[in-house]
Amino acid sequence: MSQASLFLRAFTDEVCRSLANDYQDNYDVVRFGEHPSSPAPSRFSFRQLVRRYLKRRGYHHFLGVTYTFRTAMDFIAPWLDRLERLHSRLADEESKTLLVKIWAFRALGHGKVKLPFNTPELWRGIEAAGKLASTSDFLDAKFNGLRLVRLDLASLEVPVSLYSSPAGAYIQFVLQAYRCQLASGAIEVRAGDCVVDGGGCWGDTALYFARKAGPSGRVFTFEFTPTNLGIMRKNLALNPSLESRVEVVERALWDRSGVSLGYTENGPGTKLAEDKKEAMARTAVTMSIDDLVTEEHLPMIDFIKMDIEGAELTALKGARETMLRFKPRLAVCVYHRLEDFFDIPDYLESLGLNYRFFLRHFSIHAEETVLFACAD
Repeated sequence: MSQASLFLRAFTDEVCRSLANDYQDNYDVVRFGEHPSSPAPSRFSFRQLVRRYLKRRGYHHFLGVTYTFRTAMDFIAPWLDRLERLHSRLADEESKTLLVKIWAFRALGHGKVKLPFNTPELWRGIEAAGKLASTSDFLDAKFNGLRLVRLDLASLEVPVSLYSSPAGAYIQFVLQAYRCQLASGAIEVRAGDCVVDGGGCWGDTALYFARKAGPSGRVFTFEFTPTNLGIMRKNLALNPSLESRVEVVERALWDRSGVSLGYTENGPGTKLAEDKKEAMARTAVTMSIDDLVTEEHLPMIDFIKMDIEGAELTALKGARETMLRFKPRLAVCVYHRLEDFFDIPDYLESLGLNYRFFLRHFSIHAEETVLFACAD
C-alpha cells in the first residue's frame, strides 16, 4: 500500500469502528460545563418526517450510520493531502495512530470516539490529587468560574506546592504533559537545560521545567496578563528553591520584538489580536526568542515549549536563528488551529534541521495536542 493511502485507510477503519458508539463517560464537565443534550425539535421538517417514517420501518440505524460516515469523510476532505503527508512524516506508530484518533474525534465528537488519554488510571490519579486540595485556600482563576485550590504534591512524589486544579496538577507533574517517551529515551527537559516556556499562565509549567532542569538550569517563562502573572508569582513564591531558577518575562512571544498587540484577558485562553481595528481591553508588548537569546547573552537554548493560543507558528518564526544555531528540543501545541497540524511541521522542516516529529495528546477532548520535535 502506498504511503499516500495509509492515513485514509486507517481513518476510514477508525470511523467505521466508531459509528455504533454512544459514550456517556467521554465529556469533560470540568472544562466545558454540563454535558450537552439535544433538545427536542419544536416541529418536524419534511426531511425529519421522512426519517421518522423510515425509522418505524427499521431503517433508522442505516440512515444514521450513512450520514455520520459521510460527515466524517467531508470533514477531512479539505485536509486529506496534508494529513497523508503528516502521517508519513511522523516518526513512530504511536504518533500515527494518535493522529487518526484525534481527527476522528474532531470529525465525530465525544459520543463516538474515545481518545487514548481517557483511562481508568487517569481518573484515579485525578481523584487522588483532589484529596490533596485545601478546602479553604484557593484563588479565582477568572476563567470559566474555575477555582484554583492549593495542592501539596509531595505524597505524589513531586515536591511542589501550588494553586491549580487537581486535574491540571496531576496531568502536568505526574503524567508529564511536556515529556514524550520514546523507545530510545525521551524528549524532555534535562538537568542543566536552558528552557523557554512560552505561555507560562499560572506557573505550573515553569515549576515543572525548573524541577527537571535542576540547580544549574534556567527557565524563561513568558506571560503578560495581570491575573495570570499574579497567580504565577504566588505559585513561584510557594517554591523558593525552584523560583530561583525561573525568570518571568512579561512579554508576549511573537516573531518581532517591541510590537504592541491587543488582547482581552481570558485566563489560559487569552489570545493576541494582530488586527488593530479590533477593540481590545489591554495591550501586550512582544518579544522574539532570537532577541531573548541576544539580550540575555544566552550560550544555549535546549528546550522550547509553546502553548500560546494559536500564535505558535508566528513565535517559531521569531526563533529561527535560535533553532538554526542550537537545534533545541521542541514541544509545541498544535490544537488551536487545524492548520497548525501542518503549517508548524512544514515550517520546521523548511529549516533543514532534520527534526523527527512525534505527536502526543493530554486530554480527553480536542485540546492539548503537542507536537514534539528533536534533531538528535
